[in-house]
Amino acid sequence: MSIQAIALAQPFMRGILLSSLIVLLLSGCGRASDDDNAVQAQAAEPTRLLQATQVPKPVAPSTEQPMLPDRIVLPDIAIDIPVVELGWSSTQNQEGQIFSEWDVAEYAAGWHKNSARLGEGGNVVMSGHNNILGSVFRELDQLKRGDPITVWAGGQSFDYQIDQVLIVPETYASPEQRKDNTKWIGPFDDNRLTLVSCWPRDDNTHRIIVVAHAKG
Repeated sequence: MSIQAIALAQPFMRGILLSSLIVLLLSGCGRASDDDNAVQAQAAEPTRLLQATQVPKPVAPSTEQPMLPDRIVLPDIAIDIPVVELGWSSTQNQEGQIFSEWDVAEYAAGWHKNSARLGEGGNVVMSGHNNILGSVFRELDQLKRGDPITVWAGGQSFDYQIDQVLIVPETYASPEQRKDNTKWIGPFDDNRLTLVSCWPRDDNTHRIIVVAHAKG
């Protein structure tokens, strides 16, 4: 059984095709590049009596850049695994409908590439298998409120603390419930980390969702 992070699994994607696809497209194309964000300096009008106090002091450009996660550590369940970037692929079902579903990370956690990067705020989303190809997120149901999570990127650590561990129905859920489930992998204004896998351990009828917030 594979986990494709709410929007990946068949019930998730097929039940909420339109809303999930919108989330993918809007989030994926909404992040501007550094070139797009560059502000062109405009020449000031000439001034004959420019006082020294009117000249702004130069400000050094920020060297901090959002970073892609490369490792995640959950000490309370003895997890220390790599993180790889995940995209999505188009799939056609038996009825001829085309929908998008998340690719799957093997023996690693998968960072959803349309979610937030470390250091920029927002919702950093990761998914992982629960009983095949490493079963990296098999023990998520053993986590509890207050447990720590550390995510690494380029040798820099980012610390989080778990606030919620949720189990939501999926296979037999109503379309409204499935649509509501997708909100957890969508954008948020706060600085959070969301982990997603299938549940229970030998099935995929539900999803387990772990929500943690940045410490400090």
